[in-house]
Amino acid sequence: MISCTVEPAIPPTSSDVTSTATPSTPMEEQAAAVVPVNQLIQTIHLIPHFDVRQILTGLPDGKQIVESLDDDNVITTSQRCLLVRILVSHLIEKFGENPATETKKALASGLIQSFPCLKDSSSSASEIWYTPGRNHRPATGFLEERLRNIRKRLRSISRPRSTAKTPPQTPDDGALARVVIPERNISDERALQLKEWLRNNLQPLSQVETYMQDTAVYRAKCIRDNSWTIDQVLEEFPRLMTTGMIAQDFLVLHGDGASKLFESWLPIYAEKDLHLARREGKLTLPLDGLTPDAVGELALRQLPALLPPTAYKVGRGRGAKMVRHTIEEGSLAFIDLKPPGTNMVEYLYEAKASRPYPYVLTLGNDSQHASQAFVIVAGQALEHDTLLQAIDVCFKAFFIFDIKYPKQCEHVWEFLQNVVYEIPGGESKLVKFLQSTILACK
Repeated sequence: MISCTVEPAIPPTSSDVTSTATPSTPMEEQAAAVVPVNQLIQTIHLIPHFDVRQILTGLPDGKQIVESLDDDNVITTSQRCLLVRILVSHLIEKFGENPATETKKALASGLIQSFPCLKDSSSSASEIWYTPGRNHRPATGFLEERLRNIRKRLRSISRPRSTAKTPPQTPDDGALARVVIPERNISDERALQLKEWLRNNLQPLSQVETYMQDTAVYRAKCIRDNSWTIDQVLEEFPRLMTTGMIAQDFLVLHGDGASKLFESWLPIYAEKDLHLARREGKLTLPLDGLTPDAVGELALRQLPALLPPTAYKVGRGRGAKMVRHTIEEGSLAFIDLKPPGTNMVEYLYEAKASRPYPYVLTLGNDSQHASQAFVIVAGQALEHDTLLQAIDVCFKAFFIFDIKYPKQCEHVWEFLQNVVYEIPGGESKLVKFLQSTILACK
């Protein structure tokens, strides 16, 4: 079905007609008022309507997707990929490999109209499926990326030796939200005095905590203005590695989101997360007999499988190459599991050289419950009572040290940032899709 809008032609004005000094007769005036047919130009914009349910039910695999959406309000990752392939194939068959923007928007709109559970949190409710390009940024979304990949393959087949350059793609780097730093509550002179005291004193702990709180805003501004590495930050502010100080700085800078993980993970997200992991075939362990805390920990460990790493480009020009990490690498960069009795001195020495980003280490015999949990930062370990506490401090460390998430598990941290802590920032379509899927879970 195709709807259209018609823009009528604008009749010529008196300024469009050349005048002469000779008076016109009534017959001549009547003839001049007749506008030639070829000047009646109408612009017709054709906007197709897509019945996505009908498109899917016309194929056996599509019927399974429809049944899953109707019965459970969710689809697996493999079903989502198949859904995109079916719709893009239909799109290319009807409109070619370069359909108009309005056509792609209409398909994305038809999809969420047929299946409201696939809506996302954007204003259009369909940005994860298709987002038009704007401000020199290319179009994005599951449908657009599938179209782009097909066009690339067709070009490589027809012009295998072509050296034409493709437009640069804007990376989805999952950058952290830039927290608005509050106004300082002490002078620069006083902040410098407290900083020097903190560099030279570990006790009394109550005074350390007070001075750290008083200098949190000063410290955040220094870190952002100087773009220091973690080692440089800790050289200037060594008390950040005192237990509780990273969380305290985060509370000062971003108080509204500080407690979100503890408030919402177990009651809102954990069970739905495990339900989706089981549907995806990523979880086969029974949950019988697990405590609520163990359920929450197991759900956290499923996130790298539900939000796998995506490929990204390293380098520029001819030397550039695409890198894609495995789910196992993503899990390791998020939570490293080691057996009890691991030599921590040797482990931390190797970690300092190989992992320039904060991550969580757990010691235990299985992945269901950790006997010990640590946050590892620059080869130093901060021990916590539970995995949930360690994840919370690790997340906050990225903000306090003002560093990006590692590519191996950036979507996991983006999910926690945008969905759980409700802090806006770089948000990939994978995160938006998982968020909408969780919200649609029955």
